[in-house]
Amino acid sequence: MRRLENRIARKMALLGMLVCCTLFLGGWGTDKVAKPGESAPEISVLDLGDKPVKLSDFKGKVVILRFWTSGCKMCVAGMPVLDDFYKKNKDRGLVVLAVNKGDTRAQVEKFVRELKLSYPVLLDSLAITAQKYRVTAAPVTFFIDKGGIVQKRVFGDTSRDVLEKTVKELL
Repeated sequence: MRRLENRIARKMALLGMLVCCTLFLGGWGTDKVAKPGESAPEISVLDLGDKPVKLSDFKGKVVILRFWTSGCKMCVAGMPVLDDFYKKNKDRGLVVLAVNKGDTRAQVEKFVRELKLSYPVLLDSLAITAQKYRVTAAPVTFFIDKGGIVQKRVFGDTSRDVLEKTVKELL
C-alpha cells in the first residue's frame, strides 16, 4: 500500500511539474521577477484548512513569504527558527506565510504536525505561486513591507540575524 501511495505521489509531482512547464513555455510565466523595490505579486492559495489566503489580506503588516519543500534539508532546518521568530514578533505586525512548493497535502500536514509550526503553511502543489515569484529552488524568502513592496529576497538559508535585522527595519 505504501509503495502505491509513493508511486501516486511521484506521478502527481511529475504531473504538477509538467503543468507548470507547459504554462511557463506557453507564455503564462511572462510576469517579471519579484524584485526588491517592486510590488509583491498577489498570491491566492489554500491553507491546510482549505481556507483561501491572499497576500493582499495582510496589507499593513510585514510579511515574510517563504517558499520551501519538505525534501530540502535547509528548508526543514530553518522552519523551527522561523517559527520561533514569528511567535516573538507576530504581535508587532509580522506575518509569516510558508508556501510549500510541490509536496502532497499529506506530506505537508505530517511535516507541520511534527514540527508544531504555528504560522500559516500554504499549499502550492502545482507551483503556480512559486512561478509568479520565479522560484526555481528552495528555500527562497521574500521580505514584504507594510505597503506590499518586496524589500529583500534571500536565496537559501535565512539566519536569525538576517530575520532580526530585516524585520526590525520594516516594523
